[in-house]
Amino acid sequence: MKHSAVTMGFSAAEIIARRMPMIWWGMWNPTASSNAEMIKMVVEKQMAFAEACFAVQAELFMMSISPWKPGGADRVMQAALRPAAKRVKANVRRLRR
Repeated sequence: MKHSAVTMGFSAAEIIARRMPMIWWGMWNPTASSNAEMIKMVVEKQMAFAEACFAVQAELFMMSISPWKPGGADRVMQAALRPAAKRVKANVRRLRR
């Protein structure tokens, strides 16, 4: 599935807009729940970055063993975006509840 930069941009903006009140309220009145949300925000970005690095390496390896397959740059970009897109979609669904 292709991940559009526009779709991810709008979804990321929605996530930021929905999380800002949680962040501010968590700073004024910290609870276990708000602390867990803060930790989750940081850790999920670190995990998405690590997964993207591995996915790009795997895609580059696949390109090295089959260089004639078309769309190499697009395949690498989609592999890099896949972990972040997965988390963006999951966060939008979770925060809309």
